[in-house]
Amino acid sequence: MSDYAIDPLTGFVPGRDQLRRLPQQFEAWEQVVPLMPPFIRSGRIREVLGGLPTLDVADLVGEAEQERALLLLTMFANAWVWGGRDPDLTIPSPLARPLCALADDLGRPPITHYGSMALRNWRRVDPDRPLSLDNAQMDVGFLGGVDEEWFYLASMGVELAGAPLLKSLHTAVLASHEGEDADVMVLLDRIADELGPVMSALQRMREWCDPHIFYHRVRNFVAGWPDPGVIYEGVWPEPRKYIGGSAGQSSLIQAVDAALGVVHDGPVTGPFFATMRTYMPRPHRQFVEDIADVSQLRRRVERGAPALAHAYNRALGRVEKFRAAHRRMAHDYVSVPSGAAPGETGTGGTTFGEFLDDAQHETRRQSVQFHAKASEA
Repeated sequence: MSDYAIDPLTGFVPGRDQLRRLPQQFEAWEQVVPLMPPFIRSGRIREVLGGLPTLDVADLVGEAEQERALLLLTMFANAWVWGGRDPDLTIPSPLARPLCALADDLGRPPITHYGSMALRNWRRVDPDRPLSLDNAQMDVGFLGGVDEEWFYLASMGVELAGAPLLKSLHTAVLASHEGEDADVMVLLDRIADELGPVMSALQRMREWCDPHIFYHRVRNFVAGWPDPGVIYEGVWPEPRKYIGGSAGQSSLIQAVDAALGVVHDGPVTGPFFATMRTYMPRPHRQFVEDIADVSQLRRRVERGAPALAHAYNRALGRVEKFRAAHRRMAHDYVSVPSGAAPGETGTGGTTFGEFLDDAQHETRRQSVQFHAKASEA
Protein backbone atom coordinates (compact mmCIF):
# COMPACT_ATOMS: atom_id res chain seq x y z
CA MET A 1 0.00 0.00 0.00
CA SER A 2 2.89 2.37 0.66
CA ASP A 3 3.78 2.11 -3.03
CA TYR A 4 0.55 4.00 -3.68
CA ALA A 5 1.22 6.68 -1.03
CA ILE A 6 -1.51 5.21 1.18
CA ASP A 7 -0.98 5.54 4.92
CA PRO A 8 -2.43 2.74 7.11
CA LEU A 9 -3.97 5.27 9.53
CA THR A 10 -4.85 8.23 7.32
CA GLY A 11 -5.44 6.62 3.92
CA PHE A 12 -5.03 9.01 1.01
CA VAL A 13 -4.25 11.85 3.43
CA PRO A 14 -0.48 12.05 4.07
CA GLY A 15 0.45 10.48 7.38
CA ARG A 16 3.10 13.11 8.12
CA ASP A 17 2.50 16.74 9.03
CA GLN A 18 2.66 19.11 6.11
CA LEU A 19 5.53 21.51 5.60
CA ARG A 20 4.64 24.80 7.25
CA ARG A 21 6.87 27.09 5.19
CA LEU A 22 9.02 26.98 2.08
CA PRO A 23 12.76 27.82 2.14
CA GLN A 24 13.85 31.44 2.28
CA GLN A 25 14.18 31.89 -1.51
CA PHE A 26 10.38 31.40 -1.77
CA GLU A 27 9.56 33.86 1.01
CA ALA A 28 7.79 36.18 -1.47
CA TRP A 29 5.13 33.50 -1.93
CA GLU A 30 4.81 32.76 1.77
CA GLN A 31 4.29 36.42 2.62
CA VAL A 32 1.13 36.50 0.51
CA VAL A 33 -0.53 33.56 2.31
CA PRO A 34 -1.69 35.20 5.58
CA LEU A 35 -2.79 38.34 3.71
CA MET A 36 -4.91 36.64 1.04
CA PRO A 37 -8.26 37.51 2.72
CA PRO A 38 -7.60 41.27 3.13
CA PHE A 39 -6.01 41.50 -0.33
CA ILE A 40 -9.09 39.87 -1.89
CA ARG A 41 -11.55 41.97 0.14
CA SER A 42 -9.74 45.20 -0.78
CA GLY A 43 -9.47 44.29 -4.46
CA ARG A 44 -5.65 44.29 -4.33
CA ILE A 45 -4.97 40.59 -4.82
CA ARG A 46 -4.08 40.89 -8.52
CA GLU A 47 -1.79 43.85 -7.83
CA VAL A 48 0.04 41.79 -5.22
CA LEU A 49 0.23 38.55 -7.22
CA GLY A 50 1.22 40.41 -10.37
CA GLY A 51 4.18 41.90 -8.52
CA LEU A 52 5.64 38.57 -7.45
CA PRO A 53 9.15 37.76 -8.70
CA THR A 54 9.64 34.81 -11.03
CA LEU A 55 10.95 31.98 -8.83
CA ASP A 56 12.43 28.71 -10.06
CA VAL A 57 10.59 25.62 -8.84
CA ALA A 58 13.65 23.56 -9.79
CA ASP A 59 15.09 24.82 -6.48
CA LEU A 60 12.41 22.95 -4.53
CA VAL A 61 13.81 19.87 -2.79
CA GLY A 62 11.66 16.81 -2.17
CA GLU A 63 7.95 16.05 -2.15
CA ALA A 64 7.10 18.16 0.90
CA GLU A 65 8.43 21.37 -0.66
CA GLN A 66 6.86 20.60 -4.03
CA GLU A 67 3.45 19.91 -2.52
CA ARG A 68 3.57 23.06 -0.40
CA ALA A 69 4.48 25.12 -3.45
CA LEU A 70 1.75 23.54 -5.57
CA LEU A 71 -0.84 24.31 -2.90
CA LEU A 72 0.23 27.95 -2.79
CA LEU A 73 0.51 28.44 -6.54
CA THR A 74 -2.83 26.82 -7.37
CA MET A 75 -4.57 28.93 -4.72
CA PHE A 76 -2.85 32.01 -6.15
CA ALA A 77 -4.06 31.09 -9.64
CA ASN A 78 -7.69 30.85 -8.54
CA ALA A 79 -7.35 34.03 -6.52
CA TRP A 80 -6.04 35.80 -9.63
CA VAL A 81 -8.87 34.63 -11.90
CA TRP A 82 -11.75 35.10 -9.45
CA GLY A 83 -10.37 37.83 -7.16
CA GLY A 84 -12.01 40.83 -8.85
CA ARG A 85 -15.40 42.10 -9.90
CA ASP A 86 -14.93 40.24 -13.21
CA PRO A 87 -12.71 37.21 -13.92
CA ASP A 88 -9.26 37.90 -15.34
CA LEU A 89 -8.51 35.11 -17.81
CA THR A 90 -4.77 35.75 -18.23
CA ILE A 91 -2.51 34.55 -15.43
CA PRO A 92 0.74 36.57 -15.56
CA SER A 93 4.02 34.89 -16.40
CA PRO A 94 5.70 35.17 -12.93
CA LEU A 95 2.85 33.07 -11.54
CA ALA A 96 1.97 30.95 -14.58
CA ARG A 97 5.46 29.69 -15.41
CA PRO A 98 6.39 28.16 -12.03
CA LEU A 99 2.83 26.91 -11.53
CA CYS A 100 2.69 25.04 -14.84
CA ALA A 101 6.23 23.66 -14.48
CA LEU A 102 5.50 22.27 -11.02
CA ALA A 103 2.06 20.96 -11.94
CA ASP A 104 3.61 19.13 -14.89
CA ASP A 105 6.28 17.60 -12.65
CA LEU A 106 3.66 16.32 -10.22
CA GLY A 107 1.21 15.21 -12.90
CA ARG A 108 -1.62 17.43 -11.69
CA PRO A 109 -3.46 20.41 -13.21
CA PRO A 110 -2.40 24.06 -12.73
CA ILE A 111 -5.59 25.01 -10.88
CA THR A 112 -6.96 24.54 -7.37
CA HIS A 113 -7.92 20.87 -7.07
CA TYR A 114 -8.86 18.27 -4.47
CA GLY A 115 -5.40 16.68 -4.24
CA SER A 116 -4.01 19.92 -2.79
CA MET A 117 -6.90 21.80 -1.20
CA ALA A 118 -8.37 18.77 0.66
CA LEU A 119 -5.46 16.34 1.11
CA ARG A 120 -2.63 18.82 1.80
CA ASN A 121 -4.26 21.96 3.20
CA TRP A 122 -4.10 21.25 6.94
CA ARG A 123 -2.04 21.41 10.09
CA ARG A 124 -2.65 19.73 13.43
CA VAL A 125 -4.01 21.92 16.23
CA ASP A 126 -2.44 19.80 18.98
CA PRO A 127 0.82 18.21 17.75
CA ASP A 128 0.65 15.67 20.58
CA ARG A 129 -2.62 14.19 19.29
CA PRO A 130 -3.21 12.21 16.08
CA LEU A 131 -4.56 13.91 13.00
CA SER A 132 -8.35 13.96 12.96
CA LEU A 133 -11.11 16.21 11.70
CA ASP A 134 -11.33 17.74 15.17
CA ASN A 135 -7.56 18.16 15.50
CA ALA A 136 -6.87 20.04 12.28
CA GLN A 137 -7.09 23.56 10.92
CA MET A 138 -6.93 25.04 7.43
CA ASP A 139 -3.49 26.13 6.31
CA VAL A 140 -4.22 28.33 3.26
CA GLY A 141 -7.52 30.03 2.46
CA PHE A 142 -9.02 32.65 0.17
CA LEU A 143 -11.36 34.66 2.42
CA GLY A 144 -10.93 32.66 5.61
CA GLY A 145 -13.68 31.97 8.12
CA VAL A 146 -15.10 28.81 9.60
CA ASP A 147 -17.22 27.92 6.55
CA GLU A 148 -14.32 27.88 4.12
CA GLU A 149 -12.07 26.12 6.61
CA TRP A 150 -14.67 23.44 7.32
CA PHE A 151 -15.28 22.87 3.59
CA TYR A 152 -11.66 21.78 3.18
CA LEU A 153 -11.40 19.95 6.50
CA ALA A 154 -14.68 18.04 6.16
CA SER A 155 -13.51 16.82 2.76
CA MET A 156 -10.31 15.64 4.40
CA GLY A 157 -12.44 14.00 7.10
CA VAL A 158 -14.15 11.82 4.51
CA GLU A 159 -10.73 10.60 3.38
CA LEU A 160 -9.64 9.88 6.95
CA ALA A 161 -12.84 7.90 7.55
CA GLY A 162 -12.05 5.86 4.44
CA ALA A 163 -8.57 4.79 5.53
CA PRO A 164 -9.65 1.34 6.87
CA LEU A 165 -11.72 0.83 3.73
CA LEU A 166 -8.66 1.08 1.49
CA LYS A 167 -6.95 -1.81 3.24
CA SER A 168 -10.11 -3.91 2.94
CA LEU A 169 -10.39 -3.14 -0.78
CA HIS A 170 -6.78 -4.19 -1.29
CA THR A 171 -7.26 -7.43 0.64
CA ALA A 172 -10.56 -8.22 -1.08
CA VAL A 173 -9.07 -7.78 -4.54
CA LEU A 174 -6.25 -10.18 -3.66
CA ALA A 175 -8.77 -12.66 -2.24
CA SER A 176 -10.84 -12.44 -5.42
CA HIS A 177 -8.12 -14.47 -7.18
CA GLU A 178 -7.37 -17.30 -4.78
CA GLY A 179 -9.45 -16.84 -1.64
CA GLU A 180 -12.36 -19.00 -0.60
CA ASP A 181 -15.92 -17.76 -1.17
CA ALA A 182 -16.36 -17.45 2.59
CA ASP A 183 -13.32 -15.17 2.83
CA VAL A 184 -14.51 -13.00 -0.05
CA MET A 185 -17.96 -12.73 1.55
CA VAL A 186 -16.46 -11.60 4.87
CA LEU A 187 -14.43 -8.94 3.08
CA LEU A 188 -17.43 -7.68 1.13
CA ASP A 189 -19.36 -7.37 4.39
CA ARG A 190 -16.42 -5.48 5.87
CA ILE A 191 -16.37 -3.09 2.91
CA ALA A 192 -20.09 -2.43 3.39
CA ASP A 193 -19.60 -1.79 7.10
CA GLU A 194 -16.63 0.53 6.53
CA LEU A 195 -18.60 2.63 4.05
CA GLY A 196 -20.87 3.63 6.95
CA PRO A 197 -18.32 5.91 8.66
CA VAL A 198 -17.44 7.42 5.27
CA MET A 199 -21.05 8.46 4.77
CA SER A 200 -21.24 9.79 8.32
CA ALA A 201 -18.12 11.86 7.67
CA LEU A 202 -19.74 13.30 4.54
CA GLN A 203 -22.69 14.49 6.62
CA ARG A 204 -20.36 16.41 8.94
CA MET A 205 -19.95 19.01 6.19
CA ARG A 206 -23.23 20.48 7.45
CA GLU A 207 -21.88 21.16 10.96
CA TRP A 208 -19.82 24.27 10.19
CA CYS A 209 -20.21 25.00 6.47
CA ASP A 210 -23.39 26.95 5.83
CA PRO A 211 -24.86 26.34 2.33
CA HIS A 212 -25.55 30.03 1.67
CA ILE A 213 -22.04 31.11 2.65
CA PHE A 214 -20.51 28.25 0.71
CA TYR A 215 -22.39 29.14 -2.46
CA HIS A 216 -21.83 32.89 -2.35
CA ARG A 217 -18.35 33.11 -0.78
CA VAL A 218 -16.40 29.85 -0.94
CA ARG A 219 -17.58 28.19 -4.15
CA ASN A 220 -16.58 31.09 -6.39
CA PHE A 221 -12.90 30.68 -5.57
CA VAL A 222 -12.67 26.91 -6.13
CA ALA A 223 -14.55 26.98 -9.43
CA GLY A 224 -13.04 25.90 -12.73
CA TRP A 225 -12.20 28.18 -15.63
CA PRO A 226 -15.04 29.70 -17.66
CA ASP A 227 -15.17 29.69 -21.45
CA PRO A 228 -12.97 30.03 -23.42
CA GLY A 229 -10.46 29.12 -20.71
CA VAL A 230 -7.46 30.81 -19.12
CA ILE A 231 -4.22 31.88 -20.79
CA TYR A 232 -1.10 30.92 -18.83
CA GLU A 233 1.17 33.72 -19.95
CA GLY A 234 4.61 32.61 -21.10
CA VAL A 235 3.55 28.94 -21.16
CA TRP A 236 0.77 28.38 -23.71
CA PRO A 237 -0.49 30.92 -26.25
CA GLU A 238 -4.00 29.44 -26.33
CA PRO A 239 -6.43 29.40 -23.39
CA ARG A 240 -6.68 26.21 -21.33
CA LYS A 241 -9.80 24.96 -19.53
CA TYR A 242 -9.57 23.07 -16.27
CA ILE A 243 -12.15 21.78 -13.83
CA GLY A 244 -12.26 23.35 -10.38
CA GLY A 245 -11.84 21.62 -7.05
CA SER A 246 -14.39 18.83 -6.87
CA ALA A 247 -15.12 15.87 -4.61
CA GLY A 248 -15.24 13.90 -7.85
CA GLN A 249 -11.43 14.15 -7.82
CA SER A 250 -11.29 12.04 -4.67
CA SER A 251 -9.79 8.60 -5.26
CA LEU A 252 -11.82 6.95 -2.49
CA ILE A 253 -15.18 6.11 -4.08
CA GLN A 254 -13.54 5.52 -7.47
CA ALA A 255 -11.40 2.89 -5.74
CA VAL A 256 -14.54 1.23 -4.38
CA ASP A 257 -16.09 1.27 -7.85
CA ALA A 258 -12.91 -0.22 -9.28
CA ALA A 259 -12.82 -3.04 -6.74
CA LEU A 260 -16.50 -3.90 -7.15
CA GLY A 261 -16.31 -3.72 -10.93
CA VAL A 262 -18.83 -0.89 -11.18
CA VAL A 263 -18.71 0.61 -14.68
CA HIS A 264 -19.81 4.17 -15.45
CA ASP A 265 -20.25 4.30 -19.20
CA GLY A 266 -22.91 6.98 -19.59
CA PRO A 267 -22.35 9.97 -21.88
CA VAL A 268 -21.91 12.23 -18.84
CA THR A 269 -20.48 9.96 -16.15
CA GLY A 270 -17.98 8.04 -18.28
CA PRO A 271 -15.98 11.03 -19.54
CA PHE A 272 -16.28 12.84 -16.21
CA PHE A 273 -14.91 10.00 -14.08
CA ALA A 274 -12.09 9.44 -16.58
CA THR A 275 -11.18 13.13 -16.47
CA MET A 276 -11.28 13.18 -12.68
CA ARG A 277 -8.56 10.55 -12.52
CA THR A 278 -6.17 12.97 -14.22
CA TYR A 279 -6.60 15.33 -11.25
CA MET A 280 -5.60 12.71 -8.66
CA PRO A 281 -2.07 12.45 -7.25
CA ARG A 282 -0.18 9.97 -9.42
CA PRO A 283 0.13 7.16 -6.82
CA HIS A 284 -3.57 7.37 -5.93
CA ARG A 285 -4.57 7.33 -9.59
CA GLN A 286 -2.35 4.27 -10.09
CA PHE A 287 -4.04 2.54 -7.16
CA VAL A 288 -7.49 3.04 -8.70
CA GLU A 289 -6.29 1.87 -12.12
CA ASP A 290 -4.47 -1.18 -10.75
CA ILE A 291 -7.49 -2.17 -8.65
CA ALA A 292 -9.71 -1.88 -11.74
CA ASP A 293 -7.29 -4.01 -13.79
CA VAL A 294 -6.80 -6.74 -11.21
CA SER A 295 -10.09 -7.10 -9.32
CA GLN A 296 -12.08 -10.28 -9.96
CA LEU A 297 -14.66 -9.58 -7.26
CA ARG A 298 -17.64 -9.12 -9.54
CA ARG A 299 -16.70 -12.16 -11.62
CA ARG A 300 -16.39 -14.29 -8.46
CA VAL A 301 -19.76 -13.04 -7.22
CA GLU A 302 -21.52 -13.73 -10.51
CA ARG A 303 -20.27 -17.32 -10.40
CA GLY A 304 -20.81 -17.85 -6.69
CA ALA A 305 -23.61 -18.72 -4.32
CA PRO A 306 -26.49 -16.36 -3.45
CA ALA A 307 -24.87 -15.50 -0.11
CA LEU A 308 -21.87 -14.06 -1.97
CA ALA A 309 -24.13 -12.02 -4.25
CA HIS A 310 -26.03 -10.78 -1.21
CA ALA A 311 -22.80 -9.52 0.39
CA TYR A 312 -21.77 -7.87 -2.87
CA ASN A 313 -25.14 -6.17 -3.30
CA ARG A 314 -25.02 -4.93 0.28
CA ALA A 315 -21.69 -3.22 -0.39
CA LEU A 316 -22.99 -1.85 -3.68
CA GLY A 317 -26.06 -0.55 -1.88
CA ARG A 318 -23.86 1.40 0.52
CA VAL A 319 -22.09 3.03 -2.43
CA GLU A 320 -25.47 3.99 -3.89
CA LYS A 321 -26.54 5.48 -0.54
CA PHE A 322 -23.33 7.50 -0.43
CA ARG A 323 -24.05 8.88 -3.89
CA ALA A 324 -27.63 9.67 -2.88
CA ALA A 325 -26.32 11.57 0.15
CA HIS A 326 -23.87 13.45 -2.08
CA ARG A 327 -26.77 14.30 -4.41
CA ARG A 328 -28.81 15.72 -1.52
CA MET A 329 -25.83 17.74 -0.33
CA ALA A 330 -25.27 19.19 -3.79
CA HIS A 331 -28.93 20.15 -3.89
CA ASP A 332 -28.71 21.88 -0.51
CA TYR A 333 -25.39 23.62 -1.21
CA VAL A 334 -25.92 24.63 -4.85
CA SER A 335 -29.54 24.32 -6.02
CA VAL A 336 -31.20 25.93 -3.01
CA PRO A 337 -28.90 28.98 -2.53
CA SER A 338 -28.76 29.54 -6.31
CA GLY A 339 -32.54 29.54 -6.61
CA ALA A 340 -32.40 26.27 -8.56
CA ALA A 341 -31.05 27.98 -11.65
CA PRO A 342 -31.49 25.81 -14.77
CA GLY A 343 -28.32 24.01 -15.76
CA GLU A 344 -26.55 24.94 -12.52
CA THR A 345 -23.10 23.38 -12.42
CA GLY A 346 -21.02 22.13 -9.52
CA THR A 347 -17.44 23.16 -8.77
CA GLY A 348 -16.36 20.38 -11.11
CA GLY A 349 -18.05 22.11 -14.04
CA THR A 350 -20.77 19.52 -14.71
CA THR A 351 -24.52 19.93 -14.58
CA PHE A 352 -24.34 18.21 -11.24
CA GLY A 353 -27.95 17.01 -11.01
CA GLU A 354 -27.70 14.99 -14.19
CA PHE A 355 -24.27 13.65 -13.34
CA LEU A 356 -25.05 12.61 -9.75
CA ASP A 357 -28.39 11.06 -10.73
CA ASP A 358 -26.73 9.06 -13.50
CA ALA A 359 -23.90 7.90 -11.22
CA GLN A 360 -26.38 6.73 -8.60
CA HIS A 361 -28.59 4.91 -11.12
CA GLU A 362 -25.60 3.25 -12.78
CA THR A 363 -24.48 1.97 -9.38
CA ARG A 364 -27.91 0.61 -8.50
CA ARG A 365 -28.50 -1.25 -11.74
CA GLN A 366 -25.23 -3.18 -11.45
CA SER A 367 -26.40 -5.27 -8.53
CA VAL A 368 -25.92 -8.99 -9.14
CA GLN A 369 -29.11 -10.96 -9.66
CA PHE A 370 -29.59 -14.40 -8.11
CA HIS A 371 -29.89 -17.02 -10.84
CA ALA A 372 -31.95 -20.13 -10.40
CA LYS A 373 -28.94 -22.38 -10.80
CA ALA A 374 -27.02 -20.48 -8.17
CA SER A 375 -30.03 -20.53 -5.85
CA GLU A 376 -30.09 -24.33 -5.96
CA ALA A 377 -26.41 -24.61 -5.09
